[in-house]
Amino acid sequence: MLDAFAARFGGTASFVVQLVDALLKRDDIERLVVLAEHDSVVVRDLRPAARLRLIRLAVPARGRVPWRVVWETIRLPRLLESEGADALLTFSGVVPRHPTCRVVSLVSNPGPYKPPWTFWNRVRRHAIARTTRRAQRLHVPSRAFAEMMREPGARVVPHGVDHDLFRPAAEPGTEILTVGDFYRHKRQDLIISAWTRLPEPRPMLRMIGNPAVDPSHFRELNRMTDDPRVVLGGPVGLEELRDAYHHARVLVIASGHESFSIPIIEAMACGVPVIARDHPVLRDTGGPAAIYVSGDDVSAWARAIQRLLSDDSAHGDLREKGIRRTEGLTWQAVAEAVVADVRG
Repeated sequence: MLDAFAARFGGTASFVVQLVDALLKRDDIERLVVLAEHDSVVVRDLRPAARLRLIRLAVPARGRVPWRVVWETIRLPRLLESEGADALLTFSGVVPRHPTCRVVSLVSNPGPYKPPWTFWNRVRRHAIARTTRRAQRLHVPSRAFAEMMREPGARVVPHGVDHDLFRPAAEPGTEILTVGDFYRHKRQDLIISAWTRLPEPRPMLRMIGNPAVDPSHFRELNRMTDDPRVVLGGPVGLEELRDAYHHARVLVIASGHESFSIPIIEAMACGVPVIARDHPVLRDTGGPAAIYVSGDDVSAWARAIQRLLSDDSAHGDLREKGIRRTEGLTWQAVAEAVVADVRG
């Protein structure tokens, strides 16, 4: 059973969808039961399968966290028993007080480990720490994130990429791309500001993400420029996302905090060089195959972008490094690590 209540949007939701797909491709998985919110990306993107049962639950808009804690404490044990679950994979950091099956905790949401230090973030950190003590294994996607959590014993299992889908285009694209839901910490505003500093003719700046996570921020971004070459788009399917990478000359990730950043390895697998914030987690993900920019100096970001727009040699070098870096990152490897720890 996969408890994906915490995977409503963003990278964690993508993680769930890809992991379920990889698990269902295995012959040694009899059945998967996935719990998710009715309006989540998980429900939207999971494809029906004979061995998959998807349980959709409507969660109240207000009091979401306490409702989930109560549900997972009281109702989840009954569901585990009625479904005959052999293992629980939890993405939420909440498990029954006395689990009746093996538990693997998969934590990839950095939210509870960053400012603002709200009451509910403290609750979430406490719940995750408690779950870690009760679980047979804790999986995190990067060593830097394990250090952020202060969990040195965590097993680092990097996220994967679908190499059948995300493959290099025959020729590099021309656009500047950023992928990530429109949260304030993703810093799309910084990328727009850097784009305005580029010399003419400027290429298209395409932003892909979910505006529903913060509608007011999305409106603010739209007000930053009325230039038709800046396109703020909504969520897309995987094939459309692949096409966006193929049209891109460079991917820019300016996020202030992450646990991994799946778009970095998707872009690299497609042969798209990456410019990312100089953050320990993003360095874990991109390694030597990306360019890193420190701080919020708009001019510094613009210079890094312009370099990859104008320097074909630097662009080609990073393109090849990125493709090589992602070769061993697969969702099948993630599924294998999960199954190994489920079996103990």
